[in-house]
Amino acid sequence: MSESVISTIASIGGGFFSGIILGYFLKKIIKILMFVVGDIVALILFLQQQQIISVNVDRLQESSVFIFTSVVSSFDKMTQIGDVASLGIPLTGGISAGLAVGLMKG
Repeated sequence: MSESVISTIASIGGGFFSGIILGYFLKKIIKILMFVVGDIVALILFLQQQQIISVNVDRLQESSVFIFTSVVSSFDKMTQIGDVASLGIPLTGGISAGLAVGLMKG
């Protein structure tokens, strides 16, 4: 009985700590990526304004829609019910709570 309680508490605590670390670094990586993407877009707009390059907006829109749908479909495949359920409720709950805290504090 006590072994089961100890393993559950360790699972929740370990998952929570892992979730905090994951959320913190995920938020930092997203900030860096947004900074880099913003710089690239600003450079492209500046070069277009100086008439050094020409941007085909229709093709750019098609490419961005394709990339967005590819990313969404890959996340949909990764988060199937069977994959999350195999981790166990205490571990999954701990990770999700830690992820929320890590994203807020990062």
